[in-house]
Amino acid sequence: MIDSNDTIEAEIETVDVLIVGSGPTGTSIALHLVQRNPDWANRILLVDKAVHPREKLCGGGITHMGQNILADLGLTLQPTHFDVREVKLIYDDQSYSFLGDPVFRIVRRSEFDHWLVQECEQRGVTISQGEAVKEIAVAQTHVVVTTDQRTIHAQMIIAADGSKSFVRSKLKWNDHGNDGLRVARLVEVDTPEDPAVTPEFRDAVAVFDFSRMVDGHLQGYYWDFPSYVDGEPIMNRGLFDSRAQPKRPKAKLKELLRGELATRGRDLDDYKLKGAPIRWFDKNAEIARPRVLLAGDAAGVDPLMGEGISFALGYGPVVAETIEDAFRRHDFSFDSYRPRLMKTGLFRQLQMRVQVARFAYILKYPRFFRAGWAVANRAIKLTRWRNPNYTPSQLPVLK
Repeated sequence: MIDSNDTIEAEIETVDVLIVGSGPTGTSIALHLVQRNPDWANRILLVDKAVHPREKLCGGGITHMGQNILADLGLTLQPTHFDVREVKLIYDDQSYSFLGDPVFRIVRRSEFDHWLVQECEQRGVTISQGEAVKEIAVAQTHVVVTTDQRTIHAQMIIAADGSKSFVRSKLKWNDHGNDGLRVARLVEVDTPEDPAVTPEFRDAVAVFDFSRMVDGHLQGYYWDFPSYVDGEPIMNRGLFDSRAQPKRPKAKLKELLRGELATRGRDLDDYKLKGAPIRWFDKNAEIARPRVLLAGDAAGVDPLMGEGISFALGYGPVVAETIEDAFRRHDFSFDSYRPRLMKTGLFRQLQMRVQVARFAYILKYPRFFRAGWAVANRAIKLTRWRNPNYTPSQLPVLK
């Protein structure tokens, strides 16, 4: 006769590192761990309630910072992507441009994330798709995680499950009551295009239009991103509202997007409207507890431009280093996690963007915007971004 307690014990699986979420953050962490030591492939487990390829709301821009991280992993971008050669920033009748070959690349997150998952699996990392976490309990010696398929005992857990992180919510991680003050908003639609007549496709231009920052209460911009979906030309159009000044009135995003589309000869009702929150970074927010780390959107990304992919990837090497140090010292307090993040060039830039966003989006008067636009236009002419043949080089953003 088998004792019932023995049966329960036999059903418990153990793992050193459990990563919840298999987007760019979770896969970047896994890839960096395996790069540091291939034996990590047998010590980590990624679980995700979704099954790849899955739709993910995102403009899909990857700047040179994100491409550098991929290059450091020995990866060349394989999914279909659109090379942007000009980024045009607009405020009313004023504009200026960044030029480059390319300035950045645009991917579809469904393809990009699936590719990274496949790269992990090729390196021996176990990824369980379609498995949802239901309960989490942090004990002194391990973390007990119950999914809809099993019970897992992990030495530590990483929340890489996005802005609406289940792990974060389940552990009542609310930043001491200020949780809702660091959440940006975005809405978007995809419109089929004829690349021969749509200027953004023809000239490889991505548009960021800040004109609604005053009259529409928008703390951000409207965007037009040319891209491809299953090989077909699609314009990704949307609004980013940083809410960097959370006490100011909220912009009516659906009405604003309807107006922007109308000026471009399109009717919002003809397309599927999608929306999502984005949690932005705060260097003083709680991002670690004993045996628990937050990473990627669950911890915070860029409130200035809403750049998510590069910073999501950027958590990977820092978290990997933190994990290795924790197991080496048998210390899972993770007191070193924040200092490790803040000493990297990438996250120093992220903190700078937080400060710029808080300043830029508090301005209320058109004359200040126009003055700022004139200064920026002159400043960009002093940089290499004025050259259409400029190719951003590998930068030591993680050193």
